[in-house]
Amino acid sequence: MRLILVVMLSLLALPSYANQLKSVRVWPSPDNTRVVLDMSSAPNFNYFTLSGPSRLVIDLKGASNAANLARIENKSELVRKIRESTPLEKGSMRLVLDLSSTIKPVVFPLAPAGPYGHRLVIDLPYEERGAAAAAQSAPVGGHGKPIVIAIDPGHGGEDPGSIGPRRTYEKRVTLSVSQKLAALIDREPGMRAVMTRRGDYFVDLNKRSEIARKAKADLLVSVHADSFHNSTPRGASVWVLSTNRANREMGSWLEKQEKQGELLGGVGKVLAESDPNPYLAQTFLDLSMDKSRAEGYDVSRQILRSMGKVARLHKKAPEHASLAVLKAPDIPSVLVETGFISNHAEEKLLATASYQDQLARAIFEGIRNYYRSHPTKGPMLTGKGQKAVVASQPVQSQPVQKKQVAAPQQQQVVNRMPATVPSRSSDGGAPVSSVSSGSGAGVIKPYSVAAKETSAPVSTVQANDKSKMIRHVVTRGQSLSRLAEKHGVSQARLVEINKLKSRDIQIGQVLYIPQ
Repeated sequence: MRLILVVMLSLLALPSYANQLKSVRVWPSPDNTRVVLDMSSAPNFNYFTLSGPSRLVIDLKGASNAANLARIENKSELVRKIRESTPLEKGSMRLVLDLSSTIKPVVFPLAPAGPYGHRLVIDLPYEERGAAAAAQSAPVGGHGKPIVIAIDPGHGGEDPGSIGPRRTYEKRVTLSVSQKLAALIDREPGMRAVMTRRGDYFVDLNKRSEIARKAKADLLVSVHADSFHNSTPRGASVWVLSTNRANREMGSWLEKQEKQGELLGGVGKVLAESDPNPYLAQTFLDLSMDKSRAEGYDVSRQILRSMGKVARLHKKAPEHASLAVLKAPDIPSVLVETGFISNHAEEKLLATASYQDQLARAIFEGIRNYYRSHPTKGPMLTGKGQKAVVASQPVQSQPVQKKQVAAPQQQQVVNRMPATVPSRSSDGGAPVSSVSSGSGAGVIKPYSVAAKETSAPVSTVQANDKSKMIRHVVTRGQSLSRLAEKHGVSQARLVEINKLKSRDIQIGQVLYIPQ
C-alpha cells in the first residue's frame, strides 16, 4: 500500500500531458500543402507566423511529442522542415514549420472520422496557380476545339473516402480508374482530358468545378465507389443533380453578380453593363442549368448502357442526388459510382488493374457514344472503320432499354425536373430509389418528359385526414425516401402532409403516412 502511494505521488509530480502528438503527415497538391497533426485528443492550440526566414509557429497546450519529426515523408516545395522548439509554457509543445515563402495559413481541428482520430489541420495555400496547373494537358489530335472532359477522382489525401473490408481505399480506386479514363480520352482524336487531381491529395469540392470551368470543360465526370453499412448491396450506378439542389445553387449564383459574366459569357457581360435585372439573369441561368442537366442525364444513360456490359448495375436508370461536385450550372456533370467497395466481391474486383481498365473503357465508350450521336456538341468523332459523323446525319444511339424513357431533345431543355428526388441513406451508403408523383417507382424520367406528364396536383390526390393515416415514429437508419418507397407515396406528399421544412427527418419524429 505504501509503495502504491509513493508511485502515485511521483506521477503527480511529473508534468501532466493531456494530449500527445502521435504523427505528422504532409500532403502537397497543386493548390496548397496540407499538414496534418494526428493527436491523441482534441488539440488546444495557438499559432502565428514569422518572417526572415518564413516560419509558422504552432503552440499545443498540454501536449507532448511522440512523433519522429526527422522521419516525416515530405515532398512539399513549400515546407522545408518541421521541427520542435522551446515552448513558452511548461507542459506545452511548440512546433515550427520552416517555409520557403510567406503564406497565410488556415489552421483548424478535425474530430475523429473514418480511420483517423483527432487532428489539427494546417492548410498552406500557394499563389493562384492550382487550377491553371490542373487545367494543363497534352495536345490532342483533330482539328478545331477539342471536346474537353474534366475527370474528378473522388476524395484524396486526408479524405480516404470509403474503406472496404480488405482495407481498400476508395480514393486510390477512383484515382486509378480516372487516370486510365484520362489516358483513353487523350488518345481519342478530338477529345482531351483534364484531371481535378493527379495525386493523393484533397481538392475542395467547390474547387473541382472551378478547375473544370477554367479548363472550359464540356463535361465533368466524378468517379467514386459506393459503400453501405453491410456488405449486401452491389453494383454500379450513375448520378445527376437533383432539382432541389439545382434550385438552391441557382439562388446562390444569382447573388454572385461577378460570377454571372463567367457563367453566361457574352450574355453575362451585357447584363453586367446594363441596368440590374434579376429576372433576366435568372432566366438565362435557368436555361443554362436546364441545358446542362439535360445533357448530363443523356450522358449518364450512355455511360450506364456501356457499364452494364462489364459490371453489375445497382440502378439501371440515372439517379438524382444533392451532391456538391455536380452543382456547376454551366457544365453538364455526372457522378459515376463504380461499385460497392463495402461488398466483398466488388471490393476485390475494384482493387484489380484489369477491372479498373474495363470500368474506364466503359465510361469512356459511354462518353464517346454520346458525342458521336450529338455532333453539334463538339468536333466530329470517328471510330475505326466508321464514317465521320456530320450534323445532317447524326449516328443513331442504341435502342433505349425497356421501361426507360427517350432522352429529351436539345430544344426541350427549358422544362423542369420532377419535384421529387431520391436520396442516399443517412450514413452515405446505398442509393435509395425515388417515387415520383404521378409515376411508378423505379424509373426516373428525363426532365422534359416528366414535366409534360399530366397528373392531379399533390394537394388533391388525397385529403389530409390524419385519422385515416399511419402514425409512424422514425427510427435509426430511416429516410424520407425509404418511407415513401415502402408505402408507395411520393416524398412531396409526405412533405405536404407533415408540413416538413426539409426532407431531413430525425429519430423519434412522428410522421403521418397515407395508407
